[in-house]
Amino acid sequence: RGDVYSLNAPLDWPSPALFGRGNLVHHLLDTPRGNYDEYVDNFYPQSSSQWDGFIHVRSATRRDLYNGRPREDLGIETWARRGIVGRGVLLDVARWRREQGRPVHWLHRDVITADELEQCRAAQGTRVEDGDILLIRTGWVAGYEAASESERRIVQDPSDFISPGLSASTATAALLWNWRIAAVGADNPALEAWPFDEPSLHDLLLPNLGLPIGELWWMEDLADACATDGVHEFMFTAAPWHLVGGVGSPANALAIR
Repeated sequence: RGDVYSLNAPLDWPSPALFGRGNLVHHLLDTPRGNYDEYVDNFYPQSSSQWDGFIHVRSATRRDLYNGRPREDLGIETWARRGIVGRGVLLDVARWRREQGRPVHWLHRDVITADELEQCRAAQGTRVEDGDILLIRTGWVAGYEAASESERRIVQDPSDFISPGLSASTATAALLWNWRIAAVGADNPALEAWPFDEPSLHDLLLPNLGLPIGELWWMEDLADACATDGVHEFMFTAAPWHLVGGVGSPANALAIR
């Protein structure tokens, strides 16, 4: 069809920012020619729709980064040089769980297991192929957008933060590895359920399996389109920003159906 779905929330969303991060401040400048320029203060690249890069997490056991490489070899610029392009597939766990009579609540620590990922895949009739970029919808974005201000304030304190997400079990890591995907992204704040288990899924995926993680991706329009015609695959593109030594990046992700 050529329909394009942006997976990117506004850069200043959520507001206030999560995990003690600040919100960006956007400044407009008048130029001598009567045009506009701009700059941004207090910008946290991983505060909205984002990629977690290989510098983000050290192995809990080895205390090193991916493949034991030095930090200088693993900046986000190594992804930016080529971009991330391939076949994308969506597992709409939120919709599947609702149909099962077990909806995922965005303010609960609802753990999504490896078995549930496989059951959702089978129910959708979706194939996962080598090199796919896997998108997982938990419904967190929809829940946050529909929430009251008092409900949103609950998630602003890092010490009280709670969120649904994937199980941090080795079974989850093994399933993603055996599916041979190239990257995994989700619409919740941390991919895995929060508070984290130890070892975390971040620890299993980033420094050990070398699997990029996307978080807080905007999937609502894409999920509705996939549910309408039953096709959960699409072309996926992302352009991580070219910041030498960068820990992460805005997602800059698109799905094209």
